Amino acid sequence: LRMVSAESKASEHTHQFGNTKSGVRNNNDTRTIHIINGETVRQVSDAIGMEIDPLRFRANIIVDGFPAWSEFDWVGAGPVQVGQAQLACISRTVRCAGISTDLKTSKHDVDLPALLDKHFPEHGPYLGIYAQVATFNLLASYCI
Repeated sequence: LRMVSAESKASEHTHQFGNTKSGVRNNNDTRTIHIINGETVRQVSDAIGMEIDPLRFRANIIVDGFPAWSEFDWVGAGPVQVGQAQLACISRTVRCAGISTDLKTSKHDVDLPALLDKHFPEHGPYLGIYAQVATFNLLASYCI
């Protein structure tokens, strides 16, 4: 795992999700991390009567042990500690048709954005959040 932050050289980070401009809108920085909550995915699975693989959402980080949808409360609320990094959660993730494709068969098997809207209208077609590395501290111990 290699962490990037505002102090990283621009030439070291060239990947950006094609469906978001969250980082650019937030601070003109393309480096974003996509986070989803496993409990949110389980709640969606239960609501639609179909087991959904969390990997379908193409997240960089899948968290667990938090109430469903609570990740939305992290947006704009200050840094979130993930390992040695503090992440600034900058926006909710709007879902595109890409999440409607089964990972094993590559077939479009369900319209997940529409089902999110139908079963969770209070959240709309959103699932997951985008974050950026605010600070990263690496502590090394050496044996002499």
